[in-house]
Amino acid sequence: MDIDPRYYGENPGYGLGRIEPERDRHELELAKKVLYEMDIPVLGICRGIQLLNIAAGGNVYQDIRLEKEYSFNHGMLDLAPKDYLAHQVSIKPGSLLHTIFKEERIWVNSFNHQAVKDLGKGFEVTMEADDGLIEGIEIPGNRFVAAVQWHPEMLIDKYDYYLGLFEAFIEASSRRLQLSG
Repeated sequence: MDIDPRYYGENPGYGLGRIEPERDRHELELAKKVLYEMDIPVLGICRGIQLLNIAAGGNVYQDIRLEKEYSFNHGMLDLAPKDYLAHQVSIKPGSLLHTIFKEERIWVNSFNHQAVKDLGKGFEVTMEADDGLIEGIEIPGNRFVAAVQWHPEMLIDKYDYYLGLFEAFIEASSRRLQLSG
């Protein structure tokens, strides 16, 4: 499901998929509340990275194929199994994602036609595909706020390496509960 482009100040472009504006409104309000009014860990996946970025004032490509020059195929949904490692991404050294994966490059799956274009306020790019497409973002600091464009949940049955992202999120959530309890 795509996000209504009016929420990031654009008109609908060619390639935009199905939207549900009321769902988008609700999820964006929730994302803003979680980002700016709560001190809890946040993990976004696929639509989640897009929602968090838009909530922070950024935008997305409505369709990567039509809007991003020199991009390779990031829409492998109907072309490969869900656990197919489609391409590599670079991870920014010193970032939370780098701490989790302990690598500067990893393989990821790829099932999207939309992705972060202009970064929202407070976020930094910490993971990128070889064609420059943003694959991971974080808010720097001590709070766990990270999001990825790809689908680690589809990889963990075959590659337990990707479980590390969820383990780190659970650990951060557990620490947060201990502090508030």
